[in-house]
Amino acid sequence: MHVTLLLADQCSAASATMAQEIFYAANLFSGQEKPLFELSQVSLDGLPVTASAGQQLMADCGIADIRQTDLIVIPGFLFSLQQAMPEFGRYRAWLTERYRQGATIATMCNATFLLAESGLADGMRVTTHWAFAGLFRRSFPQVRLDEQQMLCEDGQLISSGGATAVLDLLLHLIRRFASLELAQTCSRYLLIDNVRSVQSPYALWAAPKNHTDQDILKVQNWLDEHFAGALVIDELASRFGFGVRNFKRRFKEATGQAPLAYLQALRIEKAKQLIESTRMTIDSITLAVGYEDSNSFRRLFRQRVGLSPAAYRKQFQPKSRAESSAE
Repeated sequence: MHVTLLLADQCSAASATMAQEIFYAANLFSGQEKPLFELSQVSLDGLPVTASAGQQLMADCGIADIRQTDLIVIPGFLFSLQQAMPEFGRYRAWLTERYRQGATIATMCNATFLLAESGLADGMRVTTHWAFAGLFRRSFPQVRLDEQQMLCEDGQLISSGGATAVLDLLLHLIRRFASLELAQTCSRYLLIDNVRSVQSPYALWAAPKNHTDQDILKVQNWLDEHFAGALVIDELASRFGFGVRNFKRRFKEATGQAPLAYLQALRIEKAKQLIESTRMTIDSITLAVGYEDSNSFRRLFRQRVGLSPAAYRKQFQPKSRAESSAE
């Protein structure tokens, strides 16, 4: 099958190179004389492109030279999205024509923005790097974004989450267009974990404070210091001179979340910090962030983060020297 690696200006050189390496490995491990994946690297005009970190990426040809392809893979723009976005519209006609011919389009990280700019993702389910979810929703409200997912596949569109999700995407493509066995072989030889399902454990939550409601901002700042206390939303509204209905309405308008959901998100983020940075027991952390029932806290944590507190600690807390030596 023919694969087009679309190199856009300011794209990630690491993602582009990883795609080259993984498809090369798949061809090598397939054991077939003829490559399973025939890869063409293309740019808008066939000229080299400058990657986000300044590297020059060579193209085999321009997009106009690719009139038929089975799969289009688009590297992301992790640190250079704003510089790259003004050019995204120039790919619309070519992507639309290849899509109509039946090509599958796979995006890495926030290359979902380039796909959405083409209009092909309207009404479709996609994912992107969790840090760009807010900007994506504001820019493309007609697209169904699910940023918790590591991978989303909807018809001919496949999208992936941030950074290292590139590996998950590439293994998925090998599994889909070649075989599960070949994907597993690539995974073992290249020391890549099996395809992950969600990126929520990696997401950082930042309290939305870039709004203009100064009264609500006072409430948020107060919650930063008192989140662990016994809080009742009606009493919180009264403390700051709001009527309950008015408080809930203004809080959601300013932050995008209902007060209770905001408080839960704040407490979970504080809990994540304690799990990562301390040896406190989960029961102690439960109390420290304002919950009394550790079982309820565990269920809420898993629901929001995608891992249990214990699994989150195992994955994200640095090991001690003694633990590392024991392995």
